[in-house]
Amino acid sequence: MEIWIAEGDGKRGPFETYLVRGRIEEGELSGDELAWHKDQDGWVKLREMDVFRSAFEISDADVSVALPPPLPIEPYPFLRFFARWFDISLYLLFLFSLLRVAGQGFVPMAPGLFLYLYFLPCLLLEAAMLHKLATSPGKYLLGIRVTTTDDKRLSIQAALVRSLRAFIVGLGLMVSPILTGICHVYCLWYLLRRKEAPWDTMTTTRVVAQNPQVSAVLRFSLLFLTVISLLFVVLRPVLDTRFEEIREEVKKRVGEVR
Repeated sequence: MEIWIAEGDGKRGPFETYLVRGRIEEGELSGDELAWHKDQDGWVKLREMDVFRSAFEISDADVSVALPPPLPIEPYPFLRFFARWFDISLYLLFLFSLLRVAGQGFVPMAPGLFLYLYFLPCLLLEAAMLHKLATSPGKYLLGIRVTTTDDKRLSIQAALVRSLRAFIVGLGLMVSPILTGICHVYCLWYLLRRKEAPWDTMTTTRVVAQNPQVSAVLRFSLLFLTVISLLFVVLRPVLDTRFEEIREEVKKRVGEVR
């Protein structure tokens, strides 16, 4: 097939089809040039000719779209810290209230099997809430959600593994305030460096958060202070007893020294 092309002030040709296609591939022809061949009624744009139409059809797969780089993930360490301790305080309030109603005394950090098991129900509750709701009370109040990388809710297995690892790595099993503090420092360093917590790296989960509004922060602060105050009230008799034991022990040692 011989093709005539209108270029400049006149028409040029005839050209063989393969020559025209070669010029198209090299970018010499944009497709807006008028062209004609003997079996055609009139002049049309080159890109509208059936023989060359496919040369100008660029599939989406062949187009390299320059996308902006993804926005850096904000770790929000303090939001996550306070959200977790709200959940912990709420659980401890519930647990110690039950113990007090049942008439069972409890000395904080007392040795024994209870020290290693008392936090297990909290772990299971958190895993269940993450599986069903993708959040927990503290996280909900601060607008935090925990999902998979494709924004789906965690399976119960993934939620259990995440909660267990957060319990071990982030809280140090909740058996010693010193150990818990060391774990907090390590996790803060890890979170600021990697933009995700160690347990999220291990389970490939994603924490979605954003800066909360002032009203949400005030509401959370009020509820947190309320929970802490109630927890102190519940533990007051036990704490008074413990402080009295410490005072007597100190007096006894001072007397021995004299």
